[in-house]
Amino acid sequence: MRRRVVLVAAAALLMGICFGASKAAAKEKKDAGLRWHGRIVRVNKDDMTLDVRKGTVEKRVHFDSSTQFVKPNGKTTEPVDMSTLKEGDDVICIGASDDKGDFHATRVQLQPGR
Repeated sequence: MRRRVVLVAAAALLMGICFGASKAAAKEKKDAGLRWHGRIVRVNKDDMTLDVRKGTVEKRVHFDSSTQFVKPNGKTTEPVDMSTLKEGDDVICIGASDDKGDFHATRVQLQPGR
């Protein structure tokens, strides 16, 4: 009888650990944010948006003063001014979606020309 109680307690503990680990992994994935890679088709500095097309799908990407604009420099990145972005540039946008479903970029990386 005592052995059975110990086995049930161990199984419950193991299930709790597994559930906690999967929950932590899901939270980490959510915190990683959204990613959109495509070509800029429109830059609207007044509305602070970029329209970025990937294939036939176009997504409006919002940015603000806290958004980092960078470009690769060897194994690191270096900041660039937002004004250097233009139509046709290849970019990777990292950010999150708000309550209305709008994509807000925390980082926009200008990719080298292909």
